[in-house]
Amino acid sequence: MAKIIFWTSLFIIFYTYFGYMILCSLLSKLFGKKVRKKDIFPSLSIIVPCYNEETVIRKKLENLTSLEYPEDKLQIIIASESNDKTNNIVSEFKAKGVELYTYEERQGKSLMLYKTVPKSRGEIVVFSDANAIYKKDALKKLASNFHDERIGAVSGILIIDNPKRSNISNGEYIYKKYETLLRGSNSLLGCVLNSDGSIFAIRKKLYNPISPERGDDFELVIRILINGYRSVLESEAISYEHASVTAKAETDRKIRIVSWFLKSSIILMKEMFLKFRFGLIFQIISHKLLRWFSPYFFIAIFISNFILLRENPFYLSAFIFQISILLNGMLGYYISKTKKKKTPLILGISHYFIMFNYGFIIGTIKGLIPSKTSSYWEKVRA
Repeated sequence: MAKIIFWTSLFIIFYTYFGYMILCSLLSKLFGKKVRKKDIFPSLSIIVPCYNEETVIRKKLENLTSLEYPEDKLQIIIASESNDKTNNIVSEFKAKGVELYTYEERQGKSLMLYKTVPKSRGEIVVFSDANAIYKKDALKKLASNFHDERIGAVSGILIIDNPKRSNISNGEYIYKKYETLLRGSNSLLGCVLNSDGSIFAIRKKLYNPISPERGDDFELVIRILINGYRSVLESEAISYEHASVTAKAETDRKIRIVSWFLKSSIILMKEMFLKFRFGLIFQIISHKLLRWFSPYFFIAIFISNFILLRENPFYLSAFIFQISILLNGMLGYYISKTKKKKTPLILGISHYFIMFNYGFIIGTIKGLIPSKTSSYWEKVRA
């Protein structure tokens, strides 16, 4: 039994992180379709939800008001639940056409967007973060994809601009690179699931959240895919952000995302079954569910490997390898906390790997417990 558990769990882990990527790459080469792009300028509304963003909002607005997009076709909206100086700073940009909508009670990002999207006038709605800085032509690149009537959602590329600042930012940078490769293959198949919330566009007519309290980029994209439209990646639409720099900040973010998205997946599965979207179900299981539950398979490998130690040298070597990752991760955490010297790459990656999987464990537990998950978000940047 221990051998079955060990090899089955190892196969699932391999498939989750490598096999699925290989499969998507092959399918994209066989069945992939390129988007029929054209330089067009549909009316576009960009919405930036804010909660106490006084340290970054000025730079954000200076960026938005200088982008290469016709002024008469662009609407810039700031939706704010802030109680700091954010609203005052935004008001300074009124003469440049920036619109401010304030909400006194803090109810969370999703509900704030639900209230704000109807105020948008654009055919295309772009969602962005307050700390995301766009490349000059980002909106133009996003818009070109909507020339193709099959396209319902387009995600840009998030580039981490401080990858070497800490173990966590370096790990997040590497993980984003991995995700971008996978999303590239999925884009050719028209099924990009994880649109990046910092630079994400949809047709306004397709904005259809599960409920007023739910409606992040993941749920909106799945609803668009369920209804027969395509979701793609625009690799030339670039957004820059600072990565998380502390383990606690990134772990908290992972926990919140996984618990929220897991509840979303459970809710949406019924709709997928009713509309016979079995390919989409397979993709969500392969890309999301297996990854979120991968820590449990790692634990199964570790325990079964311990039982099999005396079977042959392979199991002993495999167990030593796992122990070394744990020790490297703990040492990487210690060095990062003392900040006395730069953490070696292998120790930093091991530290990020352990933190990453811990976040998945807590996130899946919270996601499976019947409770109302808060839609509030906390900043993870320093």
